[in-house]
Amino acid sequence: MIKSGLLLSAGNISVALLGLVRNVVIARLIGIEDFGIASTFAIAMALIEMTSNIALDRLIVQAKDGDDPVLQSTLHTIQCLRGILGAAILYVIAYPLALLFGIPEVAWAYQALAIVPFLRGLAHLDMFRLQREMRFKPMVLVELAAQSVSTLAVIPLALWLNDYRVMLHAILLQQVVFLVTSHLVAERAYKMSWNADIVRRAIHFGWPLLVNGILMFGIFQGDRIIVGSGIGLTELGWFSAAFTLTLVPGMVVAKTMQGFFLPQLSKHPADSNEFNHLYIVTAQAALLAGVSLAVLFATLGPVIFILLYGEKYEPALSVLIWLAVMQGIRIARNGPSIAATSKAETKIPLIANMFRISVLPIAWFVATQTGSLIVVVGLATFGEILALGVSLYLLRIKLKLTLAGLKVPLIMCAVVLVWITLDNLLLPSQLNQFRTEHIILALALIAVIWSMPVLRNWANTLVQTAQK
Repeated sequence: MIKSGLLLSAGNISVALLGLVRNVVIARLIGIEDFGIASTFAIAMALIEMTSNIALDRLIVQAKDGDDPVLQSTLHTIQCLRGILGAAILYVIAYPLALLFGIPEVAWAYQALAIVPFLRGLAHLDMFRLQREMRFKPMVLVELAAQSVSTLAVIPLALWLNDYRVMLHAILLQQVVFLVTSHLVAERAYKMSWNADIVRRAIHFGWPLLVNGILMFGIFQGDRIIVGSGIGLTELGWFSAAFTLTLVPGMVVAKTMQGFFLPQLSKHPADSNEFNHLYIVTAQAALLAGVSLAVLFATLGPVIFILLYGEKYEPALSVLIWLAVMQGIRIARNGPSIAATSKAETKIPLIANMFRISVLPIAWFVATQTGSLIVVVGLATFGEILALGVSLYLLRIKLKLTLAGLKVPLIMCAVVLVWITLDNLLLPSQLNQFRTEHIILALALIAVIWSMPVLRNWANTLVQTAQK
């Protein structure tokens, strides 16, 4: 099991780093405003992906009959239809989307992106089915190949195009490679079929996650939409650089934890001691990952950011650590979300995200009236805290999962995050400045780990088992 977990982690980290390298290279080779335009392509792709996602990949992992060929072939059909619908929607809204950002001349690029959801809809689901057996190599190969080709193509594309079109071509190339390799690694032949019972079941499982995806779009992209449409594309350029740098670790953690813990949690009944123990492990791991991210950026974030993106993006330092704190809390929410999904309680993350997104209208008003990005990020952070509390409360109501084993870690993590926030408020991020507070934060992180005996014991057992 530990080998599978390491492979999954290494794969996700590699894919994320390659994606980060691609974005950094593009950011350095084109102007800030062009990078702002390129960032809107990610928003457009997220709009279609998140607002049409009924989590077929999670269903095939979570379902007891996930190995059934009829189930898989029916899910292929549903996925294909979803891809066609997503492509049609993106093509239709391309011009209004371009108008929203004040760049009507770029509408053609959004129309070109419509091919991406169509290609994604034809991908083979076998790489997700194999995760049921903790076999992550096929999925890792697919994503690594797609991201590698896309990243390697960036420099020649930049030399040829030298503007936002570099990102457009990189995204299209990535999706083509993803489609092809998903079929190359599959062990089963690609088939489509139609089973009405399975379709109804998939809809029942996925509709809360579909609505949740719409909310997640607002959560992940709402801040950038507010900046791009309410403040400006130049500001969106450097804001997106900071946002992406803090987001990438969170996405790696979320994907790795879901792939590793979801199959294990799904095997145990919700009222069993095994499930409750594994839930505590999952939740503590998410908390530790979240607070670690915030500590990392509070100590080394400014230096890393300028080293990667260059001094022309220095204005982003004003919000970098604020974004890291927000992403840290978002990472912490993965533990409750995975536990809920493992028992098909997909309404729990949906309701939590409804609370999270409730702050967006206020943030939009603040941005358009004051242009203050710090207040926008602060409101988003408050929304994440609210969503985490709602998730924990609903798990207690629905699955009888108490805070036993989580109270002390939650308090310790809260103290560290409050300390980082206040420290950054009083002494904003600066380059080449080491302070004694950084040593305190490192010691505080050790204290957080000490407050998680369940996670430590689980990790020790895992290592000892692997050594036998």
